[in-house]
Amino acid sequence: MKMEETNVHLIEECRRGNRTAQLALYKQFAQRLYVACLRIVGNVSEAEEAMQDSFLKIFTRLDQYRDGQCFEAWMHRIAVHTAIDYVRRQTPDWEELSDDYTEPDDDGPDEEEIRYSVAQVKEACKKLPAGYRVILSLYLFEGYDMEEIASILKIRPSSVRSQYLRAKRKLLDIIAANKENG
Repeated sequence: MKMEETNVHLIEECRRGNRTAQLALYKQFAQRLYVACLRIVGNVSEAEEAMQDSFLKIFTRLDQYRDGQCFEAWMHRIAVHTAIDYVRRQTPDWEELSDDYTEPDDDGPDEEEIRYSVAQVKEACKKLPAGYRVILSLYLFEGYDMEEIASILKIRPSSVRSQYLRAKRKLLDIIAANKENG
């Protein structure tokens, strides 16, 4: 049986409330959804909670899933929105900027001068303020564009762009500081 056929069968069984099918679906996708939640939420325990809540939503909203849609993308979207809700509960520092805002001066470290590993980037992301971490994660890791992020977070696209630039600069500063101290 191909992967798609297996998923179609699992989805149908989950819609019928079959606990074994729900467990199989959970085991198949839990790690991927957890990683997405962790990148947004920034800490292990809340990422686990967000992932668990995501599965509860998935199982209770299976009637909203339309056959033919990419099931994994549908689940991923639920997980991302759930993780963002967790960050919002922490009262993040979303910053609305006026329309006449100019881009920050480029006096930070030069990206080309900094050599870093994935582990360093992940560690530095944990140190970012919640608002910055969410925007960076959605853009860099989850593949959303600026307009989609603005829609998800209910802020203006210009604010998303400036938050992204500030987040990127802050991330580079953290990496540079860690490099100097390490």
